[in-house]
Amino acid sequence: MRKWLSLLVLAAYLATTLLAALFLPVGAQAQGGVKFSTAKIDIWPEFDRPAVLVIEHLTLAPDTVLPADLTVRIPAQATVNAVASAEASGALLNINYDRQIQGEWATLSLSTTSLDIQIEYYDALIKQGAARHYVYLWAGDYAVDSFAVQFQMPIEASDLQTSPALPNSIIGAEGLTYYTSVFGSLAAGETYMLTVDYQKATDSLSAPGLSVQPAENPATAPGRVTWTKYVPWVLGILGAVLFLFGLVAGVLYWQGRRRDSGGVSRQRHAPGREKTGEQSEAVYCHQCGRRAQLGDVFCRACGIRIRRGEQ
Repeated sequence: MRKWLSLLVLAAYLATTLLAALFLPVGAQAQGGVKFSTAKIDIWPEFDRPAVLVIEHLTLAPDTVLPADLTVRIPAQATVNAVASAEASGALLNINYDRQIQGEWATLSLSTTSLDIQIEYYDALIKQGAARHYVYLWAGDYAVDSFAVQFQMPIEASDLQTSPALPNSIIGAEGLTYYTSVFGSLAAGETYMLTVDYQKATDSLSAPGLSVQPAENPATAPGRVTWTKYVPWVLGILGAVLFLFGLVAGVLYWQGRRRDSGGVSRQRHAPGREKTGEQSEAVYCHQCGRRAQLGDVFCRACGIRIRRGEQ
């Protein structure tokens, strides 16, 4: 009985441990030592909206334990366009995130199962006549081994000035000019600021018909199976199993206590009754002195009638 009870308790403990391992915050292991191997920042003003499209391409260090929990800050006034992770095929899939405003920052909390993530948002562009002004700020939430910036010059814009300088330039396939620079490593807590000024007499957009599309939703991606919708079922089944384990263990324990209690009681009182019976029924033959057995009428040795209650 106690062996079976011990096995049930052990099974319940293992089931509870498995439940905790599956559904507690699984990214906690990766929280402490997260850093980016690369961070490439695309800054596209007046691309498909009269604002600045910022695309942060972030790649976690190869030794990062996945899934990893991240907390990334963007400007509070910014409008998030997408938060996505890159699959092995290169496709971008939306990932869930929580957005909290803290002063001048909006904090994005997310969990990723991929080393490559992408954060897209639209930020405000300051216009004063033909003058354009924008300031990009990297909050320094994590260390970066290689930090790079790429600025897309808007169509019909001129007189670009940036601080720090973006000395390298290339012309893209669509005919727009890109100014780039690699700034090396940044420590955790180390910020980066890029100030941009240029002239543009019109409000025309670089790609009015090429609106940036959000990444695909993982729940609706073709051929993709997401396990998150099965979480309630798994939790329900494990909860039922744990309840049955507890119920059976309780019943067996209660029955075992009753059986043990009854056995002790019988062992405690039985010898006393036998001793009392032997003492009260002990009769000896008055002729030969042999002890008579309970129920004897005549002596088994001499055959004389046993006197009971007479001495």
